[in-house]
Amino acid sequence: MKLRPVVYAHRGASRKAKENTIQSFEVAAKIGADGVELDVWKSLDDELMVHHDPSVKGVSIEGARAKDLPDYVPTLSEALDACLGLKVNIEIKSASDRSPQALDASDVLVDTLRSRPEPASRWIISSFEHGALDRIQKKGSDFLTGLLFWDEPWEIMLRYAVENGHGALHPHETLVDDAIREATKNEGVQLNTWTVNDLSRISELAELGVDGLITDVPDQVLKTLQVRS
Repeated sequence: MKLRPVVYAHRGASRKAKENTIQSFEVAAKIGADGVELDVWKSLDDELMVHHDPSVKGVSIEGARAKDLPDYVPTLSEALDACLGLKVNIEIKSASDRSPQALDASDVLVDTLRSRPEPASRWIISSFEHGALDRIQKKGSDFLTGLLFWDEPWEIMLRYAVENGHGALHPHETLVDDAIREATKNEGVQLNTWTVNDLSRISELAELGVDGLITDVPDQVLKTLQVRS
């Protein structure tokens, strides 16, 4: 019998609480999610702030100090404290590809995670900014990094992952089929997919044997996977 996929609550339990907030992470834990997915931007004063969009109420996160942002926008450290016992997929965000901000954010992120008592196995660092993930691996990091992608051919992304030390692929769920699952398995690369809310598709992906599912409806996904088992 296949192991069931790890279920990540997308931006926390984002349909039951405001996304990417402490409450959304606490609710995700309460409903039994295995982990959460969250997004980070580096502020002007080198804090990693948890938010999906580049600005909050018209204020650019990368151009603001942490104290100038609304209280509901947590720092990464505050978010991780709220996620104790959960796996956490941390997505590095940036306004442009291979920007200095993304590279700087990767440095701050590694320092932040290394300062915490939890094992490195709790974290996955993902990004569409693959240069930021390359930087993490080139520094000899023991953190798992996952390439986010949507349009690129998965064969190219898998080759890139293997050649640059990235242990996971994070394709959009529409790209996932038997071929990518078999290829990633042969290379020893995790396959985590986003953002999957259709329960029939959840069953298909679980049957394929994907490693992780990122979803807005973790409670429904968990029930679906429980019925399958």
